Amino acid sequence: METQLFIYLAKVNGALLLFYLLYIAVSRHDTFIRLRRSYLLSAVLFSLLYPLFTVEALGGLFTFLQPHQPVEATIELGEPTALLLESDTAGFTVPWKLVARSILFLGSLFFAFRLIMQIVSIVRIRRRCREKVISGYKILDASHEITPFSFFNWIIVNTDAHSEEELQQILIHESTHVRQWHSADVLLGELLSVFFWWNPTVWLLKREIAINLEYLADNDVLQHGVNSREYQYYLLKLTYHETAVPLSNHFNVSQLKQRITMMNKTQSPALKLAKYLAVIPLVMLLITLNSCLNKEKQTDEKSNDQTEELQNSSSKNDIKADVSEGYVPPVTDSQEEIFSVVEEQPLYPGGNAAMMKFLSNNIKYPVAAQEKGTQGRVITNFVVEKDGSLSDIQVIRGVDPSLDAEAIRVIQSMPNWKPGTQKGETVRVRYTLPVVFRLQQ
Repeated sequence: METQLFIYLAKVNGALLLFYLLYIAVSRHDTFIRLRRSYLLSAVLFSLLYPLFTVEALGGLFTFLQPHQPVEATIELGEPTALLLESDTAGFTVPWKLVARSILFLGSLFFAFRLIMQIVSIVRIRRRCREKVISGYKILDASHEITPFSFFNWIIVNTDAHSEEELQQILIHESTHVRQWHSADVLLGELLSVFFWWNPTVWLLKREIAINLEYLADNDVLQHGVNSREYQYYLLKLTYHETAVPLSNHFNVSQLKQRITMMNKTQSPALKLAKYLAVIPLVMLLITLNSCLNKEKQTDEKSNDQTEELQNSSSKNDIKADVSEGYVPPVTDSQEEIFSVVEEQPLYPGGNAAMMKFLSNNIKYPVAAQEKGTQGRVITNFVVEKDGSLSDIQVIRGVDPSLDAEAIRVIQSMPNWKPGTQKGETVRVRYTLPVVFRLQQ
């Protein structure tokens, strides 16, 4: 579950970064502000949702780019279990994953609390206001000096602090925010920063969403015939007023220079709309990559299911596959002592060279592990009985379920060994054999 969440977060943040870079490249300097709003909202929502669906037909599109790598299984001979476990004893290590998860959680908790307090502040301000209707606009008249702002259907302004002309400009501006549901965009940006506060791209997107909403409201004011120079002068006057609540849509925002620049820009030619078609290849690329990754995941899950079946069938033959580090199960099949170190160690028929040849010829590198690039040392442990047969086969340190199962399978298929001896008598000996799976690049 934790791995799946990590993959989801990686996909979302990667998509947000790509959409933001595309936005900067194609649309930041044009005047298509309505199209910009649609782009920004669609980019955020698509980034959040696209990891959850796939197109099966696209899942194998890039398989021709993934040729199977040649593989070899390098075999190393191990030492007795007692020595191996002693050398693996480790001191205290910092649980970095737990620390990282805690930091992410506490950060999200802080920003969630901040968002709730902003909403509470707006509700408190609203309770101190009186409802009025001015020029057909329903407003909430604040009894104290406050920067005009709106939040969903509420337009909050101190009517006594503004002239009649200024009040008309404010009402046109804020009513645009209300009518076009700009507060929903702002709230989406805030929620995004709660869950992805550690991603700089989220804060950049949030800023672009907010300033573009002001462009839309400013444009509506000018469309109503308000003099552009007078309106800009009034915005300059409001610059020195303190913002009421960051969450709301403000008549005054810090990016005043950008707003004035946008109001004075010449309308971009319609031909520049073609730049927005660049989003189509990006969307297709993200969907295709997600479909390919999901198909690979399904292949891995199928391989793991097959591995589990192999392990289950092995357990029926009294062959254990315990992958917990350093764990050696107790012996239950015999009361006779099992030695770790003896005068004459057990020996594969023909010696170590013959054993390495047998293992190299018989190990089959699992396809799923090849595709994932999984490699590493699987440490196996087994008992060489008095008659040379192998029993109590275990994995005491695994790498991957498919590699672990393959190591068990090959050892299970070995011929009888020459048993070990102690004081001239044949004895049972526990033997450790690391099997190193390595991919040749």
